[in-house]
Amino acid sequence: MRKIIFATLGILALASAVAAQSNAVQTAADALGAARIKTLQFTGSGQNFSVGQNYTPAEAWPPVTVKSYTASMNYDTGSMRVELVREMGAVMPRGGGGPFFGEQRQVQVVSGNYAWNVPPAAGNAPAPPPQANPDSQLERMLALWATPQGFVKAAMNNKATTKNASGGTEVSFTVGGKYKMTGIVNAKGQVDKVTTWIDNPIVGDMPVVTTYTGYKDFGGVMFPSRIVQTQDGFPSLDINISNVTANPSVDIAAPDAVRNFTPPPVRVETKQMGEGVWYLTGATHHSLVVEMKDHIVVVDVPNNVPRASAVLAKAKELVPNKPIRYVVTSHHHWDHLGGIRMAMNEGATIVTHQTNKAFLERVAKTPHTINPDPLATSKKGVKIQAVADKGVLTDGNRTIELHLLKGYEHTGDMLVVYLPKEKLLAEPDAFTPPAQAGTPLIPPARPFAKTLYDNIQRLKLDVQVIAPFHGNRTTDVAELSKAAATSSN
Repeated sequence: MRKIIFATLGILALASAVAAQSNAVQTAADALGAARIKTLQFTGSGQNFSVGQNYTPAEAWPPVTVKSYTASMNYDTGSMRVELVREMGAVMPRGGGGPFFGEQRQVQVVSGNYAWNVPPAAGNAPAPPPQANPDSQLERMLALWATPQGFVKAAMNNKATTKNASGGTEVSFTVGGKYKMTGIVNAKGQVDKVTTWIDNPIVGDMPVVTTYTGYKDFGGVMFPSRIVQTQDGFPSLDINISNVTANPSVDIAAPDAVRNFTPPPVRVETKQMGEGVWYLTGATHHSLVVEMKDHIVVVDVPNNVPRASAVLAKAKELVPNKPIRYVVTSHHHWDHLGGIRMAMNEGATIVTHQTNKAFLERVAKTPHTINPDPLATSKKGVKIQAVADKGVLTDGNRTIELHLLKGYEHTGDMLVVYLPKEKLLAEPDAFTPPAQAGTPLIPPARPFAKTLYDNIQRLKLDVQVIAPFHGNRTTDVAELSKAAATSSN
């Protein structure tokens, strides 16, 4: 688990640090009440967006309505709690994101080195225990110090440097030893924009830019009336602020279960689906390994570097003494693409839909200075083989067919894998069978099932087994057909 040590900010006496700072930082401290505000809460509504789940790599992240958004922070203890209620109709926006309908409540918390989520209780059932989420610690902690008052406090306690910039004064500093923050303070002492960078396994040192506009007095607190954040250049949050409270009671402490949490080891389980074909499971995202005459083909290296490393290692264990020559990426969504740089470092040719080629070329070159991965050190070039509606990989004996799903609202570059010999179809996201056969799908998932079924019929594929890249079991066309039939109900 990544441990990030942040010096506790805000508990030091601000007055002793102010004298050493520039006039811009002092002006901001006075205008925003940084010295007197120890805790802060703001509420609003608007949208957030499913980061990494756009329909094509060039489009914006899909939007989700946020009915209510409440952020409570304690600057002295470095803690923040965000509660939001999201709302979705029966038809999701084009692109990805976890399917849901109706209202969805989320509670996201950070305190020092710990981050966790608080799952909602179901009906009258007891509240489930908090879920540790260490991978979100950095992003949430930087979000705390990117708030206007938080930014000023962090600047005053981290030897900020200043220089003239368009729109005001640029204020820069580093927290936690290596995490850079840069902001623009205007002539009124208002923080207009804050840029931070977080590590992403695909796009590397990813900029997170938060823009603040429409400052006004909320009961004695100067605060923006609108917050817009972008990640990797696309909007990720857009909130209109309706209320701000200074110094409310905000007491956040990491539960023992979160403090004592140890991430489980990466586990790759295998199931042989035919001679030289293995279905790799053991986590939330699955892969496929196919043995060819003199090489290996792997389909999907998902999630992150550890998962991808384990999948690639398992492929070479299952098929010793043969290189991994091709890695097929089903589509560009980040949860399925998280280990693609490990495949590039392996020297494999990346097979993808042609609309994803430019994005993968960019991914191969993205700087990874915050958390360098093996490709950042080796600097190997990328080899990409782009396909259109259909692609074929063959060794003269075995054939692997790649087919583009058409009319698919989840993503525009989805390639499903078909093995004619085994009559096996491997697919991510289009149809994840419920844990128990016969359980109805939630409404947003039904059209995807119909799309997959319609494509199988259009392509005249003889499919006996469907290996989904999510879920806990394989399925068949009969079950898919029943799920597809409910999409019009």
